[in-house]
Amino acid sequence: MIGYQSNGLIRFIPFNMAFPAILTVYCLLGVVISIMDLFHYRLKAISSMNISHRNAQIRRFLQRLVYLTYFVLVFTAISYLGLLTVQSSQPSIKPMIYEKYHMSEVWCPKFIVSDPYSWPIILAICTTFIFIVCVSSVVLLCGAFTLVILLASRKDLSEYTLKVQKRFTSILIVQAAVHVVFILGPIITIVVSVYFDVYFNDGGLIFFFVEAHQGTASTFVFIFTHSVAKKSFNYVSNRVRRLFGLQASNSIWSMSKVESRSKSVV
Repeated sequence: MIGYQSNGLIRFIPFNMAFPAILTVYCLLGVVISIMDLFHYRLKAISSMNISHRNAQIRRFLQRLVYLTYFVLVFTAISYLGLLTVQSSQPSIKPMIYEKYHMSEVWCPKFIVSDPYSWPIILAICTTFIFIVCVSSVVLLCGAFTLVILLASRKDLSEYTLKVQKRFTSILIVQAAVHVVFILGPIITIVVSVYFDVYFNDGGLIFFFVEAHQGTASTFVFIFTHSVAKKSFNYVSNRVRRLFGLQASNSIWSMSKVESRSKSVV
């Protein structure tokens, strides 16, 4: 069962009640596929700098997997159109909802009620799981092969480049974890809750809130893992320590100043 409440001018438009859910799913599919492309093109850019037979085979394999994922994406988007055949409920459904969930008041004036074993629901859930598996495979393989290429080139790099590479690798791992937690986690939870008829008191809006702040989390990851942000944070913390009469810590900022002075003296 899916219930929703429309506000503004849209509440006067008599459209199919499954349309908002389908539109939301399409937006989520677009976000997920853009994240997959981010990891894929990053691997292509790194592997193009080190042309070898092994890297060429990796690129061809992942390119085929990406094409397969795009095909599954189109099939998933088409499968969700079957929800338009789900019939809307009558006002008599409210007493049944009260008896089942013990709700004091039903907020949503309109409902979509469907058997979870009906073919539109089963088809949409199956295609969604297949799409998640394909996208997860591309993201994990692209991340793993990127790390392999970076680690294989460590012997030919300078010490400074190795530090930059280590920082880039750590950011890549954290970014992948952010995408899994903020995108795939809520989607899998929503799909499982719909199929097994799990009820949430908040209406499940917390999952959409988490997905909407995926970009915010990624932005903070890039900000706080950047060297300039670390130096700025250490500089501000040392200023605060001196203001309260505390001893400044051995921060990255102070170390960088000493290094720059030593280089200028030399």
